[in-house]
Amino acid sequence: MKIARNILTVALAAALFAVPATALGAKGGQGKSKKGGQNKAKNCAKTHKVGFQVGGTLVSVTPVTLTVTSANSHARKSGELVGGTYTVPAGDAFELKLGDDGTAVPAAGDRVKVKGRVAVTKKRCAAEGATVADRYDTPDVIRVKISKPEVETETETEVEVPPAV
Repeated sequence: MKIARNILTVALAAALFAVPATALGAKGGQGKSKKGGQNKAKNCAKTHKVGFQVGGTLVSVTPVTLTVTSANSHARKSGELVGGTYTVPAGDAFELKLGDDGTAVPAAGDRVKVKGRVAVTKKRCAAEGATVADRYDTPDVIRVKISKPEVETETETEVEVPPAV
């Protein structure tokens, strides 16, 4: 009886160690598909969106056109910044913020910040020979903020004049 109990205990212990080992055998517990095209098609079905930010000085209000002075990498790579100017597409519904208090009247030369999202196709999902600009879709502008330019005040410096002899 005692021998049978020891054998049963050893068998149960071996079973407990064997079950977690089989779960770890395949990555993710499910295993990977042997068909190469299915995973790529599944991963390339959706494009991801990335942030798009452009800053500059206002040229005109309708449509909002600005001379670009700064842009993040996605804005530069998208191919939308032609000749150093950017025009917000007329069809985009965006929030227009005028200054900090919302009462500023926009004029040429004001600072402008444009924020939005742009869809990007992954490099491995793009067509053969596609350029970086081809992988970017048209940006979806979310917010345009127009504010007065910062006023640079000149500080007076005191210059010591040596006394005349």
